[in-house]
Amino acid sequence: MYLSMKSTRKPLLAFFVLPVLLYSCATLKPLAPANTAVDIPKLVQPLSNIEVPVEVDLKNYFIQAENSVPNKYADSQQPCEGLRYSYTFSRRPFNITGSNNVVNLKFIGNYGFVASYCAKCADLLGSGPQCIVPVLSAQCGWGNEPPRRMEISYQSTISVTPDFHLKSKTILYPAPKPIDRCNVFFGNIDVTDKLIQYITPQLNALGKMVDDKVAAYDVRPMITQLWQNLDSETKMGDVGFLYINPQSVRLSSFNLNGSVLSFSVGLSAKPIVTTVSTPQPPTPMPNLSTYAPASGFNIYLDLVENYDHLTNMANLQAKGQITNVAGRVFIVDNVKVSGTGKQVAIQVDFSGTNSGTIYLVGTPVYNTTTHELSFPDLTFDLQTKAWILKAANWMFSNKITEAVRQKATYNFSQFITDSKNKIQTEMSRDMGNGVHSDVSIQDLDIQSIFPTTDKLIIRTLSTGQIKVKVAM
Repeated sequence: MYLSMKSTRKPLLAFFVLPVLLYSCATLKPLAPANTAVDIPKLVQPLSNIEVPVEVDLKNYFIQAENSVPNKYADSQQPCEGLRYSYTFSRRPFNITGSNNVVNLKFIGNYGFVASYCAKCADLLGSGPQCIVPVLSAQCGWGNEPPRRMEISYQSTISVTPDFHLKSKTILYPAPKPIDRCNVFFGNIDVTDKLIQYITPQLNALGKMVDDKVAAYDVRPMITQLWQNLDSETKMGDVGFLYINPQSVRLSSFNLNGSVLSFSVGLSAKPIVTTVSTPQPPTPMPNLSTYAPASGFNIYLDLVENYDHLTNMANLQAKGQITNVAGRVFIVDNVKVSGTGKQVAIQVDFSGTNSGTIYLVGTPVYNTTTHELSFPDLTFDLQTKAWILKAANWMFSNKITEAVRQKATYNFSQFITDSKNKIQTEMSRDMGNGVHSDVSIQDLDIQSIFPTTDKLIIRTLSTGQIKVKVAM
């Protein structure tokens, strides 16, 4: 009876002990963490500003105005009573200076006259009016005398109309100033002042012609071409596709250096960068809006970090790491990083007291000061927990998760530097039709991180300045 009971116990003991031995010796092979589909929030771009410096030489328009009116004037008035005169006046080309939005036009005029004065006329014996008092006569800059000089100045204020045309208001200012004054007086009549009075209408006509010629300059074609260039999609290497998405346009105040007019075309835009081409329908150019100084651009941009790269970085830090737990050994043989949609999964192939594969999952947290990505909540995946509790309970230790957590950190300083340089290079480009963009990236900050299943999407905010040069 005893022998029979003993023989019965051995099979029963083996039935209970064998699974434990199998679990303790077997390689751990839990299932990988399940992937979860997660919608990434769409990019909502803040309003950005683009400055386009423009230079226009107005000299040709002033020359056209000069050529449209005579450069020599002459007149003769010979009444019996009062002032009788003949004069000539000729002008030289404009000397053009300017500052802010005011053009100063100046030229030297040469003048001369012959004049006489009769204080009283009467009709004697029906022969018609005759001067009955001695006639006073004089001349200046006339005949064999060298002409006298007079300085003529205009002030032209430049602005722009809502329909993109330049507008000027040109006035004689200051008043014509004789350089070599003819001091000829007949009673209370200053003949030189009278001459200025006579030629003023012709001088005003020249100022009006300046306004007409300046108004012929239409800024719209240049701005339209610029708008169309910025309203189209541009391939930015492997970064993605850039669509400036212009919203409004405005012109700054003008500044003149000689005849060269400088101003800025200000564009408000909501730049979009996408990983795939998404052409947009053309946006009609609106009327000019009120100018405000630009504050630069702000672009949210999704950059991609490959999990293979993160895997290589993790292996450099964690591979070969040994952790002792309650007299047992856990050695990291290899690490692989992937995404689950919500979290990052870290596959750890290990050896030591036991061997196999475990999975840890954690939520990426980015430190904006140190530029370091870490996983503070990194812990065993649920499938891994179940295997450990069955097969190697000793591994269910904070020492292992903490050791992996400390090594699973990524510094993005170089990534940020490289990304800034790449974006700056790709956005600074010849855009065609004489338009070239010059981009300066001042800051690139990581705002959030999305661990999709096949790549880590890093949402960044770039700030800087965009200037566009236009060859006219």
